[in-house]
Amino acid sequence: MRWRYLACLWILGCAEVGTGALDGGGPAPNDGGVVADLGPLDPCQASDRDGDGYGTDPSCPNLDCNDNNSGIYPGAPEACNGLDENCDLAVDEGLGEAACGVGVCRRSLPLCEAGRPAACSPGSPGPETCNGQDDDCNGTIDDNLNLPSCGVGSCERQPSCSGGVLSPCEPGAPGTESCNGVDDNCNGAIDEGFRVQVESGSYITLATFGTGCDGAGQRIGQGCNSAMHRQCAAAACGTSGFGPLENSGDLAIIACVVAPPSLTVPWAELSAQHPPCNASGERIGPNCNAAIHRYCATHGYATGFGPVESDDQNATITCLEPTAVQVLNTTYTELAVQHGGCTATSRIGPDCNAAINRYCASTGRRTGYGPVENSGDDLTIVCVLP
Repeated sequence: MRWRYLACLWILGCAEVGTGALDGGGPAPNDGGVVADLGPLDPCQASDRDGDGYGTDPSCPNLDCNDNNSGIYPGAPEACNGLDENCDLAVDEGLGEAACGVGVCRRSLPLCEAGRPAACSPGSPGPETCNGQDDDCNGTIDDNLNLPSCGVGSCERQPSCSGGVLSPCEPGAPGTESCNGVDDNCNGAIDEGFRVQVESGSYITLATFGTGCDGAGQRIGQGCNSAMHRQCAAAACGTSGFGPLENSGDLAIIACVVAPPSLTVPWAELSAQHPPCNASGERIGPNCNAAIHRYCATHGYATGFGPVESDDQNATITCLEPTAVQVLNTTYTELAVQHGGCTATSRIGPDCNAAINRYCASTGRRTGYGPVENSGDDLTIVCVLP
């Protein structure tokens, strides 16, 4: 009877070996085999309903906090879904941060918010300042700084920014003025001493720049205006010119000036300043002198001269800055002292050109032109400063 109470094979139940038949009362064979005792099933495994290897029985070393989801168990990788996958009583933790933007625009936030991946929006850039930060958010610190300068002309300097600290601004040292379109001596004036060059030229030379200005067919007029303008523009220090200041035989003394770029103006705009100056009427003379003077003055200049070029639609004129000239009121009586041929009767022409040139030179200016306005014995002239 020592075999009694031994476990029987599989699920057929138990029987007393030798006391009854297993299948109906017949004698049980005794083949000498051994039946293993499997023992009771592990309670932790038995309680693992979702098959993730973790159960809910109190005996389990690590309890499954959700035995209905095989993706939730102690130590499971956390995902952004509003669930506690790793059973540590925290939701969506340890997933890192999302970052966007650079410089002061950089922003960061948890990669997962409320069970959803977070959307990162960078901050707004601002003007760059010297502070060791990337204010305009372009990836570079303290660049493109709009710093106040000191000094004028070639002496103009800006302070430097190093390590977020702004250095004091120190102007450069002035140099010797030359004809180069720069304020070399840092006094606020460009090319002073070179703003006008009085040149002794010839009609032979002018004729190479403008057809008809040869001293024979024309000594003063539109052709000579264009020739003087072109000759001065081709010179080393000049952009335009006027004259002749004096003329005799082949001699033609002209003035070359450093001026802003010439302006091409429709005749209608000049006529709006003084109606007698128009394409079908007067194109060169006292009326157009007045129209050009007024046009330049209304556009921020002191005055102007021309036309230095013209066609049926437009007149090209040269305007002069206030720093380059002085606009003076005088009389024909005064000018006649300089040249007797310039009177209220002649009013304009080569004799008055000479008188105005001499008048301006005698008062400390270099030369001049005009009249830009005239009435009776009174006229307005322009003297060009050295």
